Formats: sequence, C-alpha cells, structure tokens
Amino acid sequence: MAKTVDKLFEKYVEKFEKEFLRAINTEDEEAIHDLRVSIKKIRALFLFLKEAGIADIKSDYPYLRNLKEIFKKAGRLREIHIHKNLYEAYRERAGQDFPELEEHLRAMEEESRKAYHEYMPGIQFRKFYRAANSLQKEIQGIPPKKLNKKLYAFIRVRVEECHQYMFEEHYERHLHQIRKYLKHIRFIIGQQIGDVHKVFEDELSFDDTKKVEDILGEWHDRDEFRRLLEEFRENLPEGSTSKDTTSRLEAYLAAVNKDIGEDVKRLRPELVHLFALMKNLLERNSQYAS
Repeated sequence: MAKTVDKLFEKYVEKFEKEFLRAINTEDEEAIHDLRVSIKKIRALFLFLKEAGIADIKSDYPYLRNLKEIFKKAGRLREIHIHKNLYEAYRERAGQDFPELEEHLRAMEEESRKAYHEYMPGIQFRKFYRAANSLQKEIQGIPPKKLNKKLYAFIRVRVEECHQYMFEEHYERHLHQIRKYLKHIRFIIGQQIGDVHKVFEDELSFDDTKKVEDILGEWHDRDEFRRLLEEFRENLPEGSTSKDTTSRLEAYLAAVNKDIGEDVKRLRPELVHLFALMKNLLERNSQYAS
C-alpha cells in the first residue's frame, strides 16, 4: 500500500527530532550533517505541499520556518568543516602550508560554532509540535488521484528544466540548481508516497541517482571552496599581501579550478543520460498527469 503524505511527514518529523537532540550540543561533523539531511527532507515535502496547493508553510505555519534557520546555522558550520578537509587535501597536493588561510578558517569556525550553539536551544518543541500536528491533520485524506497528479507535476517540472539545461553551452552554471532538484526528486519518490514512484521502479535505481548526486556533491564542495579562496583574495588588506601569500593562494586556486573542470566534464554524460531516461519514463506514463 502506498504511503500517505501525512504518514511521511510524521516519519520525517520524528527523524528530525532524533537528529536535533543528537546534534544540539555537539561538534560531531556527522551529527550535524545528518541533522541537515533530515531538514532537507522536510523542506522538500513542504515545497511539494506548496506547489500542490495543499498547504503553505510560510503563510500558515510560520513556526515551522525555524527549520530553515537551523538548516542555515548548521550548514554554515558544516561548510567550514568541509573547507578544512579540502584545505588539508590541497595543502598536501601543493606541498606547502597556508597559515593565513588556516587562521581565516579557524576564525570562521569559531564564529559559526558560536552562532550555531546559541541558536539551537532556542527552539521550543511544544510550539513546533503544535504546528506540526496541525499541519498533519490538514494533509490527511488527500485523494490518491490528486496526490499522484501533483507528484507527477512536481517531478516533471524539475526533470524537464534540468533536461533543457543539458543543451546549453555552459550547462555548469545550473549545477547548483540541478543538485537541488535531484534531491527533491529522490526525497519525494524514494519514500514511495502515492503510486508515481512505480514509474521508475523497473528502469531507474535510486542508487544510480545517488551516485550522480555524490559526484555533484564533490563538485559543489570544491566550488564553494573556490569561492572562499576568491573572497579571501578580495578581502586581503591592501599593501600587506606578501608574495608568498599571493603565490600560495594562486597555487591553491589553480588546483581547485582544475578539479572543478574535470568534475564538470565527468558530470555531463551522467546527467544527460539520467534526465533523458527520466523524461522518457514520465512521457510514457502520462496517465498520472490527468
């Protein structure tokens, strides 16, 4: 029997509470990552509910928007953890330390950790669950035909937009959006609500889409690290930049840009295949659109 939206929401909220309590006063990178994943799933469901015209979280359930702020605070800290890991990788490759960047990352981490830990205890679960329970009642009993139609539209819009990107000369400009849309699709279909997921079961493994997401994730992390390096360069005090600092910065940027270029080349055939397959499957099962 297909899952219903209200049961999926209940599952996501329980998962969020578990991860929230695990991550509230920790610096464990994995705990913070798992918290963000649990919030991504809820936010993808919120987006579906809004696009389907079922519920608008922003207007009707403002307290649930606290999830977005938790996501941002945890995300900033998680991003710096990734920056530090990438710094170590490129430091080893370049064969030279970059003490100025190390200090910059240390200061960023301290500031982000403080903001994260100060915000987290401010969430009042009584208010959160009151809003969550109210939303769960609202989304109960959605007719299966309506649910399938809305699920089909939610997926189709994202697949068609991403498929069009593949024919642009500089498709890489859309990789952040593509990554976001792929997560939406997998979070929604992968939980098997309604019947639309059956369109994909025999011909598309979500292990395959996760593989593409992983490559996109590696590209995304490097692209964000590139931005960090460029911002660091722009904000260096005038007249105080030594030749050694400039040399190190340019060496790191050159290595990162090289890797990003290779990621972009590796991703294109994978994405063309994936979105062409999805588009074909949706077209062959257009009965869900009516």
